[in-house]
Amino acid sequence: MRIQSRIAAVGAVLALAGGGMLGAAAPASASSATADLSCDAWRYQRGASGRHGASITCYGSSFTGYVVCHKPDGYTYGKLGNRARSGGTSTAWCDVNAEAVDAGAFPG
Repeated sequence: MRIQSRIAAVGAVLALAGGGMLGAAAPASASSATADLSCDAWRYQRGASGRHGASITCYGSSFTGYVVCHKPDGYTYGKLGNRARSGGTSTAWCDVNAEAVDAGAFPG
């Protein structure tokens, strides 16, 4: 996969997430807690229906996981997982016939 596609997909996921966080200003104490987010390496997942995805576990604050997906026709996109508390796991799934090529998490 081209690196520009990967950067664009991750940027799109983060832009979507960031747009949702602009609506509420966090107190200074809460924003410093999100800077301490520490995550384990993401894990590739395969669902019962053959779908591909990724899960990630993070510590330090609540977070939302994401997965970057790549379709055979070259289309790359991102999907958001569930919001989880510190120590929890967030899982995001790609559409059918798409591969999980990267994943991560962002605080909030």
